Amino acid sequence: MRENSHYIAELIGKYLDNSITAEEQQHLTEWTNDSDANRALFAEMTDERQLTAHLQQLYAYDSARMIRKISEAVPAFAEPKVIRVHPLKKWGWAAAAAVLLIAGGSYFWSTHQKDVGRQLAVHQADIKPGSQGAVLTLADGSQLILDSMQSGVIASQKGASVILASGELIYDPTASKNSELDFNTMTTPKGRQFQVTLPDGTRAWLNAASSIRYPTTFAANERRVEVTGEVYFEVVRNVNSPFFVAVGNKAAIEVLGTSFNVNAYTNEAVVRTTLADGSVRVIALAGSKNTSLVLKPGQQAAVADQQVSLADQADLEKVMAWKNGLFNFDGASLEEVMRQLERWYDIEVVYENGIPRTRFIGEMSRQIALTDLLEILKRTEVDFRVEGRKLIVLNK
Repeated sequence: MRENSHYIAELIGKYLDNSITAEEQQHLTEWTNDSDANRALFAEMTDERQLTAHLQQLYAYDSARMIRKISEAVPAFAEPKVIRVHPLKKWGWAAAAAVLLIAGGSYFWSTHQKDVGRQLAVHQADIKPGSQGAVLTLADGSQLILDSMQSGVIASQKGASVILASGELIYDPTASKNSELDFNTMTTPKGRQFQVTLPDGTRAWLNAASSIRYPTTFAANERRVEVTGEVYFEVVRNVNSPFFVAVGNKAAIEVLGTSFNVNAYTNEAVVRTTLADGSVRVIALAGSKNTSLVLKPGQQAAVADQQVSLADQADLEKVMAWKNGLFNFDGASLEEVMRQLERWYDIEVVYENGIPRTRFIGEMSRQIALTDLLEILKRTEVDFRVEGRKLIVLNK
């Protein structure tokens, strides 16, 4: 393997740009696991704040000059690829959004608009949508970057073989349950999502900027995991081994066997648990005065300020849109929309002249480039400017 700084910078750049090959991914994984310093550097260079800072400083450089500069200074970063903004085909409007309206307004457009190919800004990059990918941290602290690894057994952990198959991570138990537990953590950076089958057969889907920590084999009398961000569960029923989901120091969820979604992003005001099937108990953690609520299918619990309450009847279609490859903006404010875009396109959103009081309805695919999505949103009272990976929101 080539380990010079230029090559590592190129690999990091391709990882950030979703263009890394399976062989290159293996090289990057080997380099990352080679030392604690490499792991720390990789984590720093894929951190949103660090990445944004580097982009702001280096945006004016072309790709070759930029790689040389980073290789000399911090040898693990490359700017995302800049490509020409392609015009939307006429049928693209139908794929992107059948109808998108401003609540209370009269804006409407159909699938027969003229092609739009103008750039939003002189230096705008066509930022690609997110994709399948995650980082798996093993019990010994080593990390595996799952985005482009080849299928097969990728690790052996205490009590289980770790298998990558068709874009999903699977834990195949190889030993009986014991008192000693090893823990793995799957983390999806911004712009990635992934799914895992836990040792008991429970399946978990991770949205962008999320994580799940779990043992490589569950104890005999209970199953416990910890999550951040947004995760959808399909829990295998076992009355003798209840399933618990911990959400930091804010909430806990007790399950016997069910399907539910947890939204616990740190930049969201409340922790929301939405039940699709079965029954769960949502517990608000408040010292010795914990409060709890049992949900029925179709209900949603909200935990805020150490209290749990029953939210309005849940819109399951909206809650599950991310897992089904869609943005659902029904009733969403501009801030809510922008938070979704930040996570999925791995961008930073800045409001230049305050936050427009705008609400949206409608759906669109999560598989379109940011440029095309913004062309749709621009047909409202809001305008945008893109600088590197920073999206600046303007009032028209």
